Amino acid sequence: MSLPVDPQVRDSAIDWLVKSQSGLMSAADCLALQRWRQANTEHEYAWQRVSSLPLLLQPGATLLADATTRRALESAGNDPQQRRQVLKALLAVSLLGGLSWQGAQTRVVRSALATYRTGIGERQQWRLADGSTLWLNTASAVNLDLNAAQRSVQLVEGEIALDAPLESRALQLLTPDAMLRSQGAHLLVRHDRQGTEVTVLRGRVQVHSRGHPLPVRLDAGWRTQVNNHGIAALAPVDGFLAQAWMRGLLPADRMRLDTLLAELSRYRPGVLRCSDAVAGLRITGSFQLDDTDAALALLAQALPVRIERRTRYWVTVVPA
Repeated sequence: MSLPVDPQVRDSAIDWLVKSQSGLMSAADCLALQRWRQANTEHEYAWQRVSSLPLLLQPGATLLADATTRRALESAGNDPQQRRQVLKALLAVSLLGGLSWQGAQTRVVRSALATYRTGIGERQQWRLADGSTLWLNTASAVNLDLNAAQRSVQLVEGEIALDAPLESRALQLLTPDAMLRSQGAHLLVRHDRQGTEVTVLRGRVQVHSRGHPLPVRLDAGWRTQVNNHGIAALAPVDGFLAQAWMRGLLPADRMRLDTLLAELSRYRPGVLRCSDAVAGLRITGSFQLDDTDAALALLAQALPVRIERRTRYWVTVVPA
């Protein structure tokens, strides 16, 4: 869980982050930041908390991850000082709970305040009080409400795996697109721009959607996609492959290169893309999620492509 951040320490962390994002950090500044972080464990915690907020991509990228933040910065115009002041304000409001920044309705704030969350490239596992096991994939966040009255999980963003004991009480799992009801099930749930993907590995799940009047029963070994249009046709799933991310692997079987890079980009900060000329190339293999640079090197060996790095955070795969 996230712990409270002392306001003065938080403000110092924000100042350092804004300076680092400005591109004006000197070698002396970098050394000073390192000393500040090492001076106190609370400093390091505040830095990790502030720098992991998904308000913006890392240096070298031009797009912000959250539309609300992007609009706020665009309204500040091209004045660097004014834009830094806006960014500082947004970061501070996020850590304070978003009371004056559209409440807790923005994805950024809800993610920052979630019960459990992971940063980009992180995967973590927890044993819950009710005996369930929860895994969070990269850049994911969930809120839990497990008490005597109800068992509810809200997926704010990203991807989770939840393995509940067979004897556990009924569980409700909410995403922006779907409501799932299960009891003693082992399921995987992922939410992204395309909607919510639900995979059942054990037990069964009732899938409800705003665009579908009746729930759909999803049994073990099957998956479906839920979005604003309803619930897609059910499809069989290989449970071993579906859980590959929990082992740190991304398996590919004649996967398009642009699709593979989109998956790898979830595990590294910044921008990772390919040119249209190579987007349709197919690749088969198993790629390490904990070392995306090694995965890119493997691509360059297996395909007629080369890796073009504008910066550490802006990488494009182009024809060799």
